[in-house]
Amino acid sequence: MSVTGWGRAFASEWVKMRRRRLWWGAYGAIVVVVAMTTVVDVLGAHSRPTAGGESIAALAGPGGLGQGTTGSVVLLGAVALSIAAAQFGGEFTLGTLRCLLVRQPSRSKLMLGKGLAVLSFLLGAVVVASLFSIAVAFLAASVRGIPTAAWTSGDGLAHFGVDLGDLAIATCGFGVVGMVLGVLMRSSVLAIGTGLALMLPVESILTAAAPGSARWLPGQLLQIVAQGGSAEAGFSAALVTVGAYLAGLVAVTLVLFAWRDVTS
Repeated sequence: MSVTGWGRAFASEWVKMRRRRLWWGAYGAIVVVVAMTTVVDVLGAHSRPTAGGESIAALAGPGGLGQGTTGSVVLLGAVALSIAAAQFGGEFTLGTLRCLLVRQPSRSKLMLGKGLAVLSFLLGAVVVASLFSIAVAFLAASVRGIPTAAWTSGDGLAHFGVDLGDLAIATCGFGVVGMVLGVLMRSSVLAIGTGLALMLPVESILTAAAPGSARWLPGQLLQIVAQGGSAEAGFSAALVTVGAYLAGLVAVTLVLFAWRDVTS
């Protein structure tokens, strides 16, 4: 597979994603989600750990700076899934896919280039949102009187880097789910609706009805990855399991996309 083929698809997708409406809308939504989660997390801290929030002592520690970013994974994942589904499903809805295939007949190269472009767009959004989260976290901590010296220590910065990496992996995972649904359903609306329904309420109901099922559900596994592991599953186990799910979905999607007719 030549770099030129998928590289042109990558560049073509970025031409479309540079539109101001998409740029400000997508990045703005992600920044607001992460910033709001950070504010709620810091201002809602208690003297002791509770089910509703972190303790002040935990937030004052080296890992406190990344609490707001990792806590936003559910909403951030929903936004990432919606953006990816819209970028892929929209090609079918608007009838632009046929034009793209005229310029790039190799469907695998087209999908690879488009997919990498969307993932790079989402990764950029995570980085930008995290920078805003840092500023908001320090501001909210000063309001609550929470010490922040540990945040800027070597351990604190290393911890934040790990949290940012975990969140980026989970965000890309939600993005891949959105891409797959966009191609399979050939509709932005159906893909977004189905993805959000499966990843949020359906999985929440399943985990409540069957304790321990979180280690097998893709949406829950992506949340565990963003948190660096949990009681349900460790980070490595969650990453391997959800990685296998996504690889299988992508493979099936590529096969179907290669053989199905494009009629619109």
